Amino acid sequence: MKWEKGLQAMKLGACFTHKKRLFCTLAMSALLTGISAYSSVIDRPFLRAASVVIVMGATDFSENAGQTLFVMDFNLLDNVAPASAADDLIAADGVTTNFNTGRFNASSNGFGSGYEYDIINPTSGGVFTSVGPHQTLDANDIYSKFGLDDTTDIDLVTGNRASQFLVVSNAAFDIYAQASNLVATGDFSTLDYSNIRYRLRVRPTGGVGVWRWGQRAQNPSNGGAGIITAVNDLSDMTAGPTKVFDGGRRTARIPGNLIQQAVSFQSRYRLVGAGATVNAYDFSMGAGALGATVTYTIYTP
Repeated sequence: MKWEKGLQAMKLGACFTHKKRLFCTLAMSALLTGISAYSSVIDRPFLRAASVVIVMGATDFSENAGQTLFVMDFNLLDNVAPASAADDLIAADGVTTNFNTGRFNASSNGFGSGYEYDIINPTSGGVFTSVGPHQTLDANDIYSKFGLDDTTDIDLVTGNRASQFLVVSNAAFDIYAQASNLVATGDFSTLDYSNIRYRLRVRPTGGVGVWRWGQRAQNPSNGGAGIITAVNDLSDMTAGPTKVFDGGRRTARIPGNLIQQAVSFQSRYRLVGAGATVNAYDFSMGAGALGATVTYTIYTP
């Protein structure tokens, strides 16, 4: 009780003395209202979609039991200088595919089999049945007998041989390619990169059934130069990574899943004779193998 009374005295009486007026004013303010200190917790919500380019292909070549369809590259374009390789967040490299009999198949590495032969202008027959791998010739394949006349000939099916990979993106991108690891054997030992004719094209949609791609995609060439037509054979891309596609916009057009918003980049290769005198294969060229590795990389525009 004494402590309470003394406190009341300080509150009501002692503060009115001349010398302690300022002190008492502050004391009363502190006692009556209190002085509080606050600590803060800061949050900063934000929603940001990074620029991403996803590449779909096979896990390995068909001879190594490669599986399709897999996302093999997850490319991040943000914070990368223009005309530079994107950051790939998936360490493994993929390989191209082909599309046959309603599904994707891993491409062949070409080491254990040759190209199919195409029978040109048979009078009858000449049907080729590939048991697999697709677009190769081995002892498992079948030809039907065929009739011939003075226009009948034979060629390698290089004009129809194509490999591809699918790309889906939410931003514009470029593609660079580099040829390396030339292999030239047998009667083809004098040939080089210039004897492999090259053509790249964009297929915004294709496939069938569940493996149909591009229904909700758009051509990413628009707004850019598109396919670089100056690259005509593999010798044009041996010095280093060479731009083969100049993009101008994303592949995704309207909402959909990854395959629906993807487009296909299809590469076609054709054998060119020595000195480019034969723009196809002829029996006079003999037997041999000519091949190379073409590596595609996503770049920032």
